[in-house]
Amino acid sequence: MSNENPAGTEAAAMTRKPRGQTRRGLATREILLSSAIKLVALHGYAATTTQTVLDDAGVSRGSLLHQFPTREELMVAAAEEAMARMLAAVESGLLRHSDLLRGLMDFPNIIWRVQNDIPARAFAEIQLASRWDAGLGVGLKGAMSTVNELTSDKIRVVAEQYEIADLPGFLNEVYLLIGATQGLAIGRDLIGDKTMVTASLALLKDRFVASLRSRLSAAPQPA
Repeated sequence: MSNENPAGTEAAAMTRKPRGQTRRGLATREILLSSAIKLVALHGYAATTTQTVLDDAGVSRGSLLHQFPTREELMVAAAEEAMARMLAAVESGLLRHSDLLRGLMDFPNIIWRVQNDIPARAFAEIQLASRWDAGLGVGLKGAMSTVNELTSDKIRVVAEQYEIADLPGFLNEVYLLIGATQGLAIGRDLIGDKTMVTASLALLKDRFVASLRSRLSAAPQPA
């Protein structure tokens, strides 16, 4: 969320890219992850096999096995890449505004757009699958921890710049918004009640903006 770094620089760094890879190998890895993310988002975790990824990516099985020896490793890497793309999209949305505070005020709209995009849908599918796939769950823990740290660090930068009061409480509001919008995006697909989702989203926006404004007004004022 800082203007000092290009959008997504830190987010991209969280995705593990093995050292020693050739440019061609990294390009193949990117193609495979993009196909996996797209297929999981469109067809679900269970339906996305290594064969469907191979067919979509147009690469050989040997190339896939060189990058990801198991389906589990492929899916963990796809989840990490999806989260990196989500973070980059959030940061890009914030930086479109004239200043970070305006971007933060628009955070509910930004995160809602991100939650409805392909990477977020894929991540939600893989996250749900990790509940019954123990190996997948273990693989996701590190990535989730990294994402939470990056989000907290970026929010802390903005909070210090604008002297937002009660940072821990504000971080709770941010995580509540992220979790709630993810749930609304999933619920809209399952239930199809767009009116209820729209009304709920409006409540979340009002809550978040009111919380931010109250913390700005509670910040220490110059003498």
